[in-house]
Amino acid sequence: MGSKKQKRDRSKFDKNFVALMLHTVAPVLKHKYGVVRNEYLRADEESFLLLFNHVTDLDMAWIMDAFHRQIYCLGSEHIARFPLVGKLLNTFFAPILIKKGSSGMAAVMEMHRCLKAGNSILMSPEGILCAAGRTGELVPSTAAVIKKLHCNVITVRIHGGYLTKPRWAKTVRKGQITVEKIAEYSKDSIASMDPAEFQAIIEKDLYEDAYAYNETAKIAYKGKNLAEGIECQLYLCPSCKKLATLHSLKNDFFCDCGLKGTIDEYGMISGEGFDFKTVTEWDEWQESELKNMPLPKDTETVIVSNPNLSIKEIKEGHKESVIGTGTLQLTSREISVGEVRIPLSEISDVALVSYGILLIYTKDKHYYEIRNKKNRYPGILYKKLIARIKED
Repeated sequence: MGSKKQKRDRSKFDKNFVALMLHTVAPVLKHKYGVVRNEYLRADEESFLLLFNHVTDLDMAWIMDAFHRQIYCLGSEHIARFPLVGKLLNTFFAPILIKKGSSGMAAVMEMHRCLKAGNSILMSPEGILCAAGRTGELVPSTAAVIKKLHCNVITVRIHGGYLTKPRWAKTVRKGQITVEKIAEYSKDSIASMDPAEFQAIIEKDLYEDAYAYNETAKIAYKGKNLAEGIECQLYLCPSCKKLATLHSLKNDFFCDCGLKGTIDEYGMISGEGFDFKTVTEWDEWQESELKNMPLPKDTETVIVSNPNLSIKEIKEGHKESVIGTGTLQLTSREISVGEVRIPLSEISDVALVSYGILLIYTKDKHYYEIRNKKNRYPGILYKKLIARIKED
């Protein structure tokens, strides 16, 4: 009896707190990010699972403001480890946390309990912020999991978020973000579809091409230091074909070989040494090149490296401890930071958070995080290379 009373009290507190935030903090954030809402969006059912394309760290705020209601969020476990932000989120928003790379069964069970209690949940099937302007691949099991939850589903598409704050960027550009409700599916209609059919529907509903959308909208996203951090996404130079040699400063980026480029307030890139007009085009080219790039056959040659990073081991209860610092290096045999070495054969999964935080899981259940707040690096490159080496 006490447990049920606690849940009722918690739900009431959460709804009242979010209502307060929507009237006080949300207007400030919306002004900073250029969020536009013409009218409140509505849901046919009181309880639902809302799926959205993930483009900014504050997507949940834009959606809750658009629907003018409190909705619980499914989020990555790493946010609980942020000293201040993690405590605030846990205290006031009670997110359902999932450890990247894990099966997620505990989170699915919590989602089921939450929905059964009459609450609603926000979930991004991509699992990570948009990297290059187009909605990324969705978690393959998304539709299958939803069918097991037996819940109503709403799909939402967020426009303008990528150009406002690309995952790799250091600064916010003020332009325009809008939230569009795409469709609503009843639990009965979902039950009548097979997982593959519903997965395809979700992919279509959430797909967003930031550059194609803005080609028509023609919205300027104004800010400072528009190129800084772009080397975290653009990891292959089209001129010298070397990995991780790009750098950025203010609105410009350049390579050690002499390639130079700039990014404007519409998110378009231009310069010497390449013909790409968008980050999307460059990203598609480099991914294709990386798949066919010859890699060293010996196990000692360093394929790619980045200096001044640290590796933490993450333990139960979100506890963490730094176990090594130094240069991050990848060979065909192992990934290492300083003296800490992890054989690729022992890695069960690699996940990516934000602009370049690598999360590594090993077969013996160890969990590591590689990052440094002051030194950004193309974590996506390490993730892709590890996947390719293990496949070969």
